[in-house]
Amino acid sequence: MAPERSRFSSFIATSLAGLTVLSIVLGIAVGLVSVAFHYLINGWSYLMTGFSDYPAHAGDAHGFLGLSPVFIIAVPVISALLYSPVVEHFTPGSRGHAVPEVMFFVRRKGGRIPGRNALVKLFAASLTLGGGGNAGREGPIVMIGAAISSWVGTRLGLSKQRLMFLCACGAAAGIAATFNAPLAGACFAVELILGVLSAEYFAFIVFSSVSASLVAQQFFPNQASIPLGQSLDLFSHSDYILVTIGAVVAALAGIAFSKLLYLVWDGINLLYHGKDWFRPVVCSLLLGIFLYFFPLLYGTGESVQLRVLSGDFPVWMVLALLGGRALGASFTISMGGAGGVFGPTLFVGACAGAAFGQVVQPWSASSTAIYGVVGMGAAFAAASRAPLTAVFIIIEMTRQYSLILPMMLAVGIATGISLFMTRSTIYTQKLHRRGDRLSDPVSDTLLGRSTASDLMHEPPQLLSQELTLAQAERALENSGETSLAVVDSQGEFQGSVSALLLGHEIDKRGEDTPLRDISLTAAFCTPTELPSQILKELVESSLSNLPVVGRSQEVLGYVRGRDLIVKLYRQQTRALNQRELGDSLGCRIRKRWRNHRHHR
Repeated sequence: MAPERSRFSSFIATSLAGLTVLSIVLGIAVGLVSVAFHYLINGWSYLMTGFSDYPAHAGDAHGFLGLSPVFIIAVPVISALLYSPVVEHFTPGSRGHAVPEVMFFVRRKGGRIPGRNALVKLFAASLTLGGGGNAGREGPIVMIGAAISSWVGTRLGLSKQRLMFLCACGAAAGIAATFNAPLAGACFAVELILGVLSAEYFAFIVFSSVSASLVAQQFFPNQASIPLGQSLDLFSHSDYILVTIGAVVAALAGIAFSKLLYLVWDGINLLYHGKDWFRPVVCSLLLGIFLYFFPLLYGTGESVQLRVLSGDFPVWMVLALLGGRALGASFTISMGGAGGVFGPTLFVGACAGAAFGQVVQPWSASSTAIYGVVGMGAAFAAASRAPLTAVFIIIEMTRQYSLILPMMLAVGIATGISLFMTRSTIYTQKLHRRGDRLSDPVSDTLLGRSTASDLMHEPPQLLSQELTLAQAERALENSGETSLAVVDSQGEFQGSVSALLLGHEIDKRGEDTPLRDISLTAAFCTPTELPSQILKELVESSLSNLPVVGRSQEVLGYVRGRDLIVKLYRQQTRALNQRELGDSLGCRIRKRWRNHRHHR
């Protein structure tokens, strides 16, 4: 069996055909998990309230147990009592919205996501969202899809680059299956998870996204996830002016929500000082009271969002729903509930746009729903700075392809406002607050962030400063090195002596002169210094070996200049080999044929 697994892993790792098969299989798997996730959320909601969509029956008694509507206060608490200990035991520190974690694992950890994260997130998110939590489904399903893909890729022994790409495939599949939006899922994976566009890898991401959507369509109707029931058109070019103003309003609402999220997070951290696992339980009591008075805000809220876009509520009610969803989602995620921020951001944008549309209706020739749909894209673009995803996911979710021009205009404006007003996005802010960065220019260099302690070797020999120049010359010849460190009787570093320096000093002072009487080369580095400083010292000192000196002035090791050159050579060779692996089958056959003819 082992040889077969080895051949299969090699086929996947080196063949584009193998990657194609794997990306499709992962898309199917994540699509099935997405379907299961949907039923788990609805099932838990039905068990807790008697309805799979409680907001459609807001304020009613329990659907089949007949319990008083007051029972809704206990629903989030019961849910938190079940999921919070599990999360704290298996994945401590991973509370909140999950997309930032996936972004960090992919870009900074080479795509290695612990497999148990998928199961824990599936369990916790199902109970959080089915139990009334105000959050979105995209965060958990992105984590689940990426974790499944990472687990498969790790088992196959794939390279870091391939593993990162597989995580993007899993994330794209999750978005595609959840919202029936395959193109938006692929854009989401490229813009937010990978952060870089590659034509080759984009094709495989699309394979995963499409296969996941096809799987989901076997269980759910192939229709818009936000079915507006009418075709929306912008009937006047003058309405583009109103679209521009509405985009500004929705963008500001999206940015305000992203700021409120972390403001509430800080507030809970300031007020709660108990055990981490009990934090969601305590906060869920407040969430339950909130839902008792605002039952329309129970759960993910897609049905209420559709009613907002359809114009079922007056302006004051739309604004109340906007504020309530922004506060409820911020509280749910900040307390430690499992959910995403994508859904709430769209809800906030829909409310901001719909309210604006109702206000300007006397001056607009177009439907108020247009401003709500455009507001969704603008709010998400401003919060996430993922313009392609914002355009395509709203168009695919609503199937309003005629709105692509106003949507592009609104998203462009919102992205510009976000760049002007904020340093980070709703996703990266979570990472920045704990000191993590997704992009590090130093890490992208050939030697990366390797420190002197990572690169050094044991010192072959240390010279006492009491040795004569003749003795030092013989020791240097016997060591095979071109320079050695000199220490005093206490073992403290005094400097380095090279063969060139010894030859010059012997001619000048004589062989019996002790090392302590000559001027040694003082260059050295500390264990934490990066390759840039090491190379600078090597160049300026003309040494071939740079001593690594600790805090007590002891010599810990040597960094050899030739070792750095070898490391650069190996990294460059691996990159070239990786490029060769990316060649098509036909290209590789032609190369082998040319090599065969050349050797003949």
